[in-house]
Amino acid sequence: MSVLKPEFPDHGSPFSREAERERKVAAITSAAAARFNRLGVRGTRQEDIAADLGLTKTSISYYFACKEDLAAAVFERAAGLLETVIAEAEAAPGSAASRLLRLFEADARAMDAIVAGRRPRYGHVQELDFLKDEARARISDRLGRVIKRVDALVAAWIEETGAPLGRSEPATYLVFALLDWLNGQADQLDRDRFKDAAQTVLSLLRSGLWRGAAAASPGLTPGYAAAGHLPQIFDRETRNRMKREAFLQVGVRYFNAHGFEGVSLADVAAALGVTRGAFYYHIPDKLDFLDQCLDRSFTIVEGALDDAGDRSGLDAIRYCLVNLIYRQASGLTPLIRPALMSALPATRRKRYEARHRNISRRFGDWLTDAMEAGEAPELDVDPIETLLARLVFLNGGYTVAAAQDVYELRLSEDPIHAAADYCFILQYGLQP
Repeated sequence: MSVLKPEFPDHGSPFSREAERERKVAAITSAAAARFNRLGVRGTRQEDIAADLGLTKTSISYYFACKEDLAAAVFERAAGLLETVIAEAEAAPGSAASRLLRLFEADARAMDAIVAGRRPRYGHVQELDFLKDEARARISDRLGRVIKRVDALVAAWIEETGAPLGRSEPATYLVFALLDWLNGQADQLDRDRFKDAAQTVLSLLRSGLWRGAAAASPGLTPGYAAAGHLPQIFDRETRNRMKREAFLQVGVRYFNAHGFEGVSLADVAAALGVTRGAFYYHIPDKLDFLDQCLDRSFTIVEGALDDAGDRSGLDAIRYCLVNLIYRQASGLTPLIRPALMSALPATRRKRYEARHRNISRRFGDWLTDAMEAGEAPELDVDPIETLLARLVFLNGGYTVAAAQDVYELRLSEDPIHAAADYCFILQYGLQP
């Protein structure tokens, strides 16, 4: 019989200073992640994080000299979590499909531990331009390698199954969109509801929404002007409308990349090559600018749902998904991240939350019709409708966008095929 001998120093002991420091650092980064996820890095104050923990700002400064260092620590932990779940997926036995499923199973377990309070909160990787150059380069490099590893899993799955995708990148983009959605659910749901959502997305990944039947052509509507049509550029109202649309397109890209607090109207005006005076003639202030960008994006999504017309069930779902992804992948119609509505005052924010819920419900109604008609497998409608409403906003995710400067994961080379490839796993699952 052997006697286990502890190693010294024992860093797991409650008397260990290193263990105590790690617990405090974990508590601070967890509270910071919760704030960053909701308000963005620039919109979060260190004193608010300290207040959440019952501390003073000085107490946090003892561990993190500035907010840039704290944000870097939050994003380093996020990158480390992604590396851990991807390593588990790569090591899983069996087919490429089983390894991709293991990726989501490992991520769901990690998120469940967070919801249960056994693990520090995970921070969405965003606003990397806020960090110091060295930290930004280091984290971007880690994220770039993470994305390449997931893309390799997707490429292996395409080769193994013979799935008719032109490139792996659009499907990889979907994988990260699903991961972002699942991780976002951990911020919003209690543990039982989160487990249900995780099981639903795993079922969706296994079998897809379609029950073996080939999906009809989505009938893409690129949105170009009709042949021979010339805009009335000499009409003042038309010119103002064209200018406003240009302002909002650039604004959406800036808000998506930098968050509300990180956007300067002077920078947007410079990017458009107009004077501040000309810009402010159309856009009175930044809050109104965000409001207009959100309204434009929601109106476009609602219009796509209306354009489905007499379509129903899965045909309507695919029509809307493919059309909206195509319009964003082609660069014609960038859409804003819905989470940015959190920067608005409560009254205005609630208006967009209601519109977003209505978008979800319309997808849910179509899915319910499809299940009743036997077109789709029996799934929990609530999480799927919120997932579909999330996926139509191509820029809703964080991880891929944060790593763009080191790994160019683009959908724009062939936007029509990219839109169909992006939706393929969603339609047919990992075993087509």
